[in-house]
Amino acid sequence: MENSHKIMKVAAGYGLILGLIMIVSQLISFLVPLLSPGIYIAGIIYTTIHYREKYSGGTITYGRSLLFGILVSGFAFIILGMFFYIMFSLYPAEYMELFNAVMEKMKTKGLATPSETSMDSLRNPVIWIVTYLFLGLFAGLAVSAIVSIFTKKN
Repeated sequence: MENSHKIMKVAAGYGLILGLIMIVSQLISFLVPLLSPGIYIAGIIYTTIHYREKYSGGTITYGRSLLFGILVSGFAFIILGMFFYIMFSLYPAEYMELFNAVMEKMKTKGLATPSETSMDSLRNPVIWIVTYLFLGLFAGLAVSAIVSIFTKKN
């Protein structure tokens, strides 16, 4: 039981740090588009190796490495989701008016547009956090499945 608590605590700490780094990389990624995914993958690799060496006695199974990477990713994406919610909610009114004008033009041309309820859901922080949590868990599974092949050490 204590070991499960330890992995969650360490993963939450690393996830917080990785989430903050990913926010900075998102801001920079407007200039260097592939920076953010590269930092994310490097973060999962680094944190898994660091966990293995510092907290796991230098050994880690494939399953434990996979679990740790998924947890770090989940925590990091929760932080990223909160950032995007805050960023979206701070958009100036002019941008929202421009967005609404584009939506009206799309409607007049018969193109599919988001409904009012789906747009209202973007103002709900729980939607952002839950969405990014699932994105993080899925991305963590995909990346950690590969990373764990190389980081496992019996």
